[in-house]
Amino acid sequence: MPFEILIIIFLISFSFITYTRFNLGLFFLFLLFPTYLIKLSIGPLPTTLLELMIGIILVIWVIKFHKNIIYHLSSIIKKNKLLFISSLIFLTAATISIYTAIDIKSAAGEWKAFYIEPFLIFLILITTLTKGTGVQGHKDTTKLKMKNENKKQVSNFQFPISLSCDLIIFGLILSGLATSILAIYQHFTGWMVPWDFWQNLDTFRVTGWYGYPNGVGLFLAPLLPLALYQTKQYYKMIHKKRLEDYKIKNLSIFQSFNLPSLAYFFPLITAIIFIPASILAIFFAKSTGALIGVASGLGLLLLFYKKTRVLTILFLVFCFLFLVSLPADNLIKQELSFQDRSGQIRISMWTETLEFLSDHPIAGAGLTSYKQKIVPYHTTVNGEGIEIFPHPHNIFLIMWVNLGLLGLVGFLGILFWFFYNSLKIRRLEYLKIGNNSVFQSSNLSIFLLSSMTVIIVTG
Repeated sequence: MPFEILIIIFLISFSFITYTRFNLGLFFLFLLFPTYLIKLSIGPLPTTLLELMIGIILVIWVIKFHKNIIYHLSSIIKKNKLLFISSLIFLTAATISIYTAIDIKSAAGEWKAFYIEPFLIFLILITTLTKGTGVQGHKDTTKLKMKNENKKQVSNFQFPISLSCDLIIFGLILSGLATSILAIYQHFTGWMVPWDFWQNLDTFRVTGWYGYPNGVGLFLAPLLPLALYQTKQYYKMIHKKRLEDYKIKNLSIFQSFNLPSLAYFFPLITAIIFIPASILAIFFAKSTGALIGVASGLGLLLLFYKKTRVLTILFLVFCFLFLVSLPADNLIKQELSFQDRSGQIRISMWTETLEFLSDHPIAGAGLTSYKQKIVPYHTTVNGEGIEIFPHPHNIFLIMWVNLGLLGLVGFLGILFWFFYNSLKIRRLEYLKIGNNSVFQSSNLSIFLLSSMTVIIVTG
């Protein structure tokens, strides 16, 4: 009973914050992403704390922005037709995959949590976040919009760049930092780590709050490029404010450290601490895929930076030649070439999944049905019986096997739109300011490109 009372108090408080300061409600939503692990039920309906928060934001979004939502969306859809056509295909495939699944009830739950709710959050973001709703000042533009509703101002959405996402990114980084600290603590204590990933076979892999090691890498790895963006963004704001105070207000360095300027230091320090902490957490989770994903994403960032482009290419060539020159029994070479136990398991999963898809290329397995339908195709790995995992650890195979060929087409369309628009905006930025430094640009596109690369490589 006390737990239920605490949940009710939390939800009432969250509702009040979201209604009065909508952008802060979004901040807390992204900060508290791991609350999907808190299972609840409303009568016979199972749910999570995160889903209830999403429901509150959805209701308040309709109440506060209903007069302009349709107009905003129609304008945004006209400018981003490929994205919304691909999204429609993707969601249609997800809906069909409920009925090709073994357990329709379980499939409907995944459809709601993994496809519908994220898309609703996407719609909320593109119709409410505009320039000026970032952390710099924390001003909620709702009242201003309501005053000007007759003008029907359109949200300046040109995803993935024009949104002022600082507050949301800050929430994600804070959540990631908490996860990293827990994972590092687990490495030295084993606290809360399931036996299968700790004492069993002396693996000693940390799991965070997720209950499995790869969950740590999947969450933290894509946040690293965003932490670099946050570091750059707030360092630039602090430097600009101190310069203004010194030149315009004739204040000394110490006098310029007032509360508003100090408020910028917290996000900056958070991002700076998060970067090494998250790398340590991923390393302690022994998530090779996430580490390779991070290296790929950061390598992409360095390739965008003109001064490091040549050095990055030379370094990659050197690493390749060094890897080739290593003896066949070298542990690093075996791991990177998928010759070790973990790599062999991944290759086996991919082979089994491709064999299944060759027999079921159109429909795939359906939602939540991969583990059951892959059984006839499951084999041993070097004579060792391996458990069947929930997914084949490859994002393209996951989409194909869960959503069928139609879902894969929709997913590829979304990816194409994302990369095409990000590179297009990056090119416009290049023509505008020159390609002097990736960190001199306020453009978020390259950091989002890096994060997406991490996600794709990690699988």
